[in-house]
Amino acid sequence: MISVVIPAYNAEQFIENTVASVLRQTYQEFEILIVNDGSTDRTRKICEKLMAQHGQVRFFDKENTGVSATRNVALQNMKGDYVFFLDADDVIPEYAFALLIREIERGEGGCDAVFGTHAYGYGDKLMPRVPRVESGEYTYDDFKDRFLDDGTLTGILFGSACGVLYRTSVIREHGIRFHEKVLSNEDGLFNLMFVRAASAIRVMATPYVYVYNKWKSNRNKPLDKDLKLVNGEIYIEAWMEEAGIKAEFESQLLTRKAMISFLNSIRVGDSDTSFREARPFLKEEWSDPQVQLGLQRMDYAHMSKYKKIICLMMRRRMYLLFYLVIRYIYPLAGKVIKR
Repeated sequence: MISVVIPAYNAEQFIENTVASVLRQTYQEFEILIVNDGSTDRTRKICEKLMAQHGQVRFFDKENTGVSATRNVALQNMKGDYVFFLDADDVIPEYAFALLIREIERGEGGCDAVFGTHAYGYGDKLMPRVPRVESGEYTYDDFKDRFLDDGTLTGILFGSACGVLYRTSVIREHGIRFHEKVLSNEDGLFNLMFVRAASAIRVMATPYVYVYNKWKSNRNKPLDKDLKLVNGEIYIEAWMEEAGIKAEFESQLLTRKAMISFLNSIRVGDSDTSFREARPFLKEEWSDPQVQLGLQRMDYAHMSKYKKIICLMMRRRMYLLFYLVIRYIYPLAGKVIKR
């Protein structure tokens, strides 16, 4: 059986559609665990109605403590042989579970997880994600030199826990949980813990088994650092230190500093900020010696041409050109750059 974990916070507009996509699965051996994270809208009432209507739905209510703590409640209460995480505003195609079950049980003894691929939903349009790893079976050793950061300004190799089918015995045996103090990249850290503990995982690069619904961003955000991302790195490094593996990731941690600077810098595009206001912010970001060293160590051979241009501007501190590109060209090519 698959335990489907859906953390919900103020999801009254989406939760019924999300649950419906699970109920439509051709593979029907599952339970749905919805955990309400202290919503202030009608989410709780809708979830209680769904539980009354469908015997496969279990509902848990808690105070607002964040998505990691919310998922952990479900991990403590799941009954399935496998677990699948689904966000409350996303959906899955009806064939998703059947394919994932086939892959995880394929071969003698199967594997410990199947990492599926995603599509991005823009209203009625779907844009399949370009997979970063080819289909096949892998171990932790295959990825450890590029798991945290591969030097292409793309982030953690398996950065999402959604669209993945995990064997729950591995989670229970190794006490794997979401780090509740990591507010950004918590999924990537969970996957790092899991893949290190797994005997083998399988990647299924096609077809997609998960649809991320993308919503328009607010272009009037203040220009400041993403503190969730910055502070999350502190806890990730602390966990690595405690696990005795930080030395293995020193190079990746360095290129990751450049990647975080990149993510902070492109926030210029979502702010209503003049160049005069943006320049000191960019200067502070790019003047960090570790950021500049990380930029030098990037894997330019495998980086998209868009990110390569941005990286070059950051290295050469081309503030005005960067500002113009991110403010006026980036909105047109943003979907490509972000991937």
